[in-house]
Amino acid sequence: MPTKPAPHPYRAIITGATGGLGQAMALALGPQCSHMLLVGRQNAALHSLHQTLKHTHPQLQVDTLSGDLKQTLTAHTMQQWAQQHGCNLWIANAGINCFGPAEHTPVASQLAIVHTNLSATLEQSHMLLPTLLAQPSAQMVLVGSMLGYIGYPGNAAYCASKFGLRGYAQALHRELAHTSVRVKYFAPRAVDTAINHGPVRAMQQAMGIQPDSPQRVAEHLLACLKSCKAEYKIGFPERFYAFLNQLCPWLTSQAIAKQLPIVQNHYPTQPPSGEQP
Repeated sequence: MPTKPAPHPYRAIITGATGGLGQAMALALGPQCSHMLLVGRQNAALHSLHQTLKHTHPQLQVDTLSGDLKQTLTAHTMQQWAQQHGCNLWIANAGINCFGPAEHTPVASQLAIVHTNLSATLEQSHMLLPTLLAQPSAQMVLVGSMLGYIGYPGNAAYCASKFGLRGYAQALHRELAHTSVRVKYFAPRAVDTAINHGPVRAMQQAMGIQPDSPQRVAEHLLACLKSCKAEYKIGFPERFYAFLNQLCPWLTSQAIAKQLPIVQNHYPTQPPSGEQP
């Protein structure tokens, strides 16, 4: 007789857990986890999410880690937790952005985007992979964006980080094809969270874009975990635009050129700065 799957199979680490999307992911994954480490920088939000998860899912052992992912110490603590609990699921969700023209966005802010969204993820991957590879089955889900397929005005550094993350995920997926670890690039479209507030939200409204709720994206994450897809894209026509941009980038450039005046009209009046959940 085949063995029944464990009722709570995941021992998960979620970074960016205090942002709107991270919280939604944690709540959606709660019923399927025996252990969970929530990583973020907002202590009050971490505590609140911890209490909610413990109340709604008594079976779940929840730990929290307040730290900056740009600090190696945070990655080391994640590594220790992973080894102790046999982590078999890592959701790399932390990310920041600075909407605005590249020429007016401070270099430090642009580098912080690349470091948080890409470089820090590579460091965490290096530290967590030995534990993930030791499990009978494990997954790495690198949370990217549809802007990891389409370079878009006002988001140059963000697009660079997500293009890089997608390339890393693709290469690592192929590198680990004959192991127990599955690497996936999870690509939401616009999401109604703090990272898309203010000028970004006004621009979306001017273009008639309705962002997905964090809860809806979290539902897609659960589907992604069950899927065999190495890249899981959310939304149409965004999936079509991503395909078109790879096939005929000049057509995408023409379409975006028509949107450029709207984008420029919503650039912030002050130099933008990134924020991390």
